[in-house]
Amino acid sequence: MKKLWWVLAVGMVCALATGGTVGLPEERVALPPVQGDFLVCVWDQAAGDWLQGFEDYDHSGSYRFQVPAWGQWYWVGLWDNNAGQYVFGKWIGHFKM
Repeated sequence: MKKLWWVLAVGMVCALATGGTVGLPEERVALPPVQGDFLVCVWDQAAGDWLQGFEDYDHSGSYRFQVPAWGQWYWVGLWDNNAGQYVFGKWIGHFKM
């Protein structure tokens, strides 16, 4: 019986020590309605480089991606292939408090 209580106590301590932590968030960015050939891109401010290759925009009204790290800023842009310019941009960041 004493051993059972010891195992339960250790289990509770472990649960409390890891409770409240979360994984990396998945970001969902609303994009404006557009017509034509567009690409979505994500700039990683800390790396000073694009997070991934540019992706064709599927005109769904949003873009989802996995945020690779906490405490960093990312810029999501919508590139108009025909006009050769960005038509939308938004900075996002996720920080643990």
